[in-house]
Amino acid sequence: MRFVKTNEIKIGQRLAKPVYNKEGVLLYGRGTTVNESVLHHVSNMNTFGFYVLDATEPLPTITPEEEEFERFQTVSCRTLQKELNDFIEGHDSNALEILAKTIVNNYGCLSEKITFIQSIRGNEDGVYKHCLNVAMLCAMLSHKLKVDPKEQFNLVQAAFYHDLGKLIAPQDILNKPDKLTSEELYIVRQAEIEGFDIVKKSYRLPSTVKRYITQLRIEQMNKIPGTAKQQQTLLLGTKILQVADMYDILTAMRVYKDPTSEFDAVSFLQSKRDLYDDNIVDAIIESINILPPGCCVELTNGEKGLVLSESPYYPLRPTILGFKTNTIYDLSQRKTYDTVKIKSVMKTLDNRFMMSTPDNTPN
Repeated sequence: MRFVKTNEIKIGQRLAKPVYNKEGVLLYGRGTTVNESVLHHVSNMNTFGFYVLDATEPLPTITPEEEEFERFQTVSCRTLQKELNDFIEGHDSNALEILAKTIVNNYGCLSEKITFIQSIRGNEDGVYKHCLNVAMLCAMLSHKLKVDPKEQFNLVQAAFYHDLGKLIAPQDILNKPDKLTSEELYIVRQAEIEGFDIVKKSYRLPSTVKRYITQLRIEQMNKIPGTAKQQQTLLLGTKILQVADMYDILTAMRVYKDPTSEFDAVSFLQSKRDLYDDNIVDAIIESINILPPGCCVELTNGEKGLVLSESPYYPLRPTILGFKTNTIYDLSQRKTYDTVKIKSVMKTLDNRFMMSTPDNTPN
């Protein structure tokens, strides 16, 4: 399975993930072969791209829970879109409180890992789907970190509003397919500050939600050149928001960059220990299938291999079958891990997702 930009979709390719309309009605199921009609329709859906299967690639299995996960994303995004726009206009509603409770009930008490399926996104719904995914991630991570249920609920609500400023920013800049100039980045940062201020002024939102948003505002202000840097001690919830936000940015399709693999995203977060709390990154590893059996990887010795099983003690050090030498590498064994490690993940043997480099950190 690999990501293909919308303008690169071709007749004869098979869709790897279901495609829903805004009402959550299934348009095209998994494995649908693209014909002229499908091509015309998907080309006009204003999405960044789709996931497709290679010619001989079998259709991956999917559980009913994973199907419901994708449908829930689609339906909930529509609610979030309406409510956030109404919020900006000054209208109050309890719909997002209900959605937050649903997310906490469904994803804030999971005992097993899940496959966190990225939704298909476009210019019109990218911000809403990002906020929704961050909320769902916050529910899962806060559960692993044993956050109080009331705080968990407030954290999920804060996730809904954390990127409100992106809805105010000029959309031609926000959806620019190239790297933003310093002037354009400044405009986006200012819009984000304005979004935080709208949240802070709300009388309806709980004080804890506004505390999270206030801390994020200070962190954003610190990124603007020429502003006085403010020191603060971040709340656990704020740190969870930061990790969930960056994880979704890395693994989701964007207008200017293809998605990275879950493994590469976690590796990136682990490499930025000064920015992202190790315990929270570990909570991602405990919540999401990062290297599931059947996953193809490239090893540091140059060999490509297949993940056979996950280690219960070292989730990022699974047992791997090397294709070239037919060797079994148990990376949970220290002696093996000292000589060979996972270099990157491949969605197919010929299509690797590359991790963002320090010089190309997402905005």
